Amino acid sequence: MNPIHEMNEKKKLIITTALKLFSAKGSAATSMQEIAELCGMSKGSLYLMFKSKEELESSTLEYCMFTLIDEMTQIEQEAGLTSRERLHKQIETLLIHVSELREFLRVQLRSMMMDDEQKHHEQCNPQHKELEVRILHWFKDKLEALYGPEIEPYTIDLMLLTQGLFLSYVKIWFTEMPSLTVAKMAANLLRTMDYAAHGLLEHKPAPLVMLDHWPAWTREFNADSTVMRHPVHIIKQMQDIITSDLQPGQLRTDALETIAILKREMMEFTPRRAIILGMMHNLNHIPAIQPLHSELQHIMDAMYSRFIQADSSNQ
Repeated sequence: MNPIHEMNEKKKLIITTALKLFSAKGSAATSMQEIAELCGMSKGSLYLMFKSKEELESSTLEYCMFTLIDEMTQIEQEAGLTSRERLHKQIETLLIHVSELREFLRVQLRSMMMDDEQKHHEQCNPQHKELEVRILHWFKDKLEALYGPEIEPYTIDLMLLTQGLFLSYVKIWFTEMPSLTVAKMAANLLRTMDYAAHGLLEHKPAPLVMLDHWPAWTREFNADSTVMRHPVHIIKQMQDIITSDLQPGQLRTDALETIAILKREMMEFTPRRAIILGMMHNLNHIPAIQPLHSELQHIMDAMYSRFIQADSSNQ
């Protein structure tokens, strides 16, 4: 489950308030006192939730990333889109978010560029590493959907090319060519990726970096990782299995209705835990989906445990 779904309301208010201020005038020009006043609390109470402005900035950036993941996942579930149309829409969504948060992201990117390697590794917590792996898996799946499994050896080459182009587009969009449109940038990025991918598949040069040599791909993670698979993907698999494996009848009808309710609730910005647990209980007796049911339960248990601990430490 997306971590921001289980964030307590006070912390969410602080982060969203800070985000509005950071986006409007930059983080340097925004004081913790100003954030506290707009949230209707004392500065001391704010510092009980976030030990420093840097910690609040980091949490705000994380909030942005997971909000974006929610939107990307919703696009992933849209019916009637080709792989290319879906990716094009996701790139446009990303660019729109970048535009809305340009002042905040400008400061964050400058800070990231100035950090030396040691500081970067110290600040890169396990959740950020898991997010990095998730993005890599997502990009690899997108490439294979567009160009077939034979593109796999060039995953890192194309990822580096795409990242470089995206950041360059954003830079000139913000500083030199504000007339560029989201639609044009997204279309051009996809078109350039096409040219590169088809050229690599035709000529088959040796990749600069093999996927199996990339640290984010080979890194091992704790089994409690809750970022690697979104619950909606698991629910979709459950739905497919129930549709194909269960005989028509009341059991299948009830199971599919339960799945529909569970999926809708998971897509809400703040899913209601009681409804999710109730729907999970209704599906517990279907043997065909037991492995997926257990995986989803494990993700939820780990996520709720993490936020109970986080909230109690800030009280």
